[in-house]
Amino acid sequence: MVRLLALFCMFLTCLAHAQSYLSVYGTVDMGLAINSSTVNSTAAFQGGSNFGLVSGGQSTNRVGFKGGESLGGGTQVNFVLENAINLGNGTLDQGGRLFGRQAWLGIENQSVGYLRFGRQRSFSDIYLSDLTPFGPGDFTQATMGISFGAADASRLSNMIKVETALMNGLRLGLGYSFSAQMPSAYTTDGRLPLTPGDTENYNFSANNNMRVITSGFQYYNGPLYLTGMYDVYYPNAVTAEGNFSPVTSAVVGGMYDFGQFKLSAAYGQTKNGWMNALQTVDGLVQYGSFDNQNASMVFDNAVSVNSYMLGVTLPTNEASDLFVSWQLAKPSSEMQQNSAFAINTQNVFSLGYSYKFTPLTNMYVFAGYSTNYSLVDGLTNSTVGVGIRHRF
Repeated sequence: MVRLLALFCMFLTCLAHAQSYLSVYGTVDMGLAINSSTVNSTAAFQGGSNFGLVSGGQSTNRVGFKGGESLGGGTQVNFVLENAINLGNGTLDQGGRLFGRQAWLGIENQSVGYLRFGRQRSFSDIYLSDLTPFGPGDFTQATMGISFGAADASRLSNMIKVETALMNGLRLGLGYSFSAQMPSAYTTDGRLPLTPGDTENYNFSANNNMRVITSGFQYYNGPLYLTGMYDVYYPNAVTAEGNFSPVTSAVVGGMYDFGQFKLSAAYGQTKNGWMNALQTVDGLVQYGSFDNQNASMVFDNAVSVNSYMLGVTLPTNEASDLFVSWQLAKPSSEMQQNSAFAINTQNVFSLGYSYKFTPLTNMYVFAGYSTNYSLVDGLTNSTVGVGIRHRF
């Protein structure tokens, strides 16, 4: 609490004049991949395959601007404006927003922490990034977001966010979005989504926005890294009509560096709905007890999923890494009973390799295989891809 009060006090007590700075940065990443799916349990879904270019196979393509001005005493005002680009066709991702990945203004002190306002990453997205080289939203189906939905619901609009500086290995974070601006669906009798409600606008009445609390901690102690996150997504009161509870997501995880390899593990539990992940299969898996639109939410009191992840990173030499992961997403018995079609536990097995030509340029290869993909019983999905990434 003392640190949070200190962050607010900086707005009133910091005097200033010093140096301003501005820099441009970004990532360009393009790959080639094949993806195929098969299903054997129901005629409601069909298999298919596609082959082609993948924009951002390892990392989302982006261009960003960051800058600020020092106020003295280790304090600065700073900002980030960052967009997301589909390198295949040159269009903007993140719903066509000019700066859809990040757009915030803040004040930061090296010893205390920061306070920021605007569109920002959730703590689930940030803190889980350090657990696995596959990342929350990278390497297509290898992403942690496919089993840990909150890891992929990563951009929240209209958010005020505080994070403490690292002290004795511990860092704390808390954020509140007044209107997250994510499309939302609300189910009827626990089966099929209704037309999404008006959750993308910033309404005058606060409870008629989809609001989000994101929180978490990080702890570093030599080779040990521990983290935990808790996010709450509140429904639009008008659309929900009192029939839906907030979606909650809790995740704990850790990583240990043994020198020859790194071992990662995570466990999560999501209740009363799902966010963002459980990917579509050729655009067919769109309805049921969960939603499959990108960057969206579904509210359904019958939904409850337990998620697990184990990962290993093997540095093969100074320039290359090999990484492997297994993920499991298990729906509750109530969710299975209320689903409009047969669902089952999803398993995802992923393999990746990265080789650095220079500190800024690398090539990568990835492969994955999933059973009961998107929780659909009997649906399998496989993917293989290769690409190159350059950062500037």
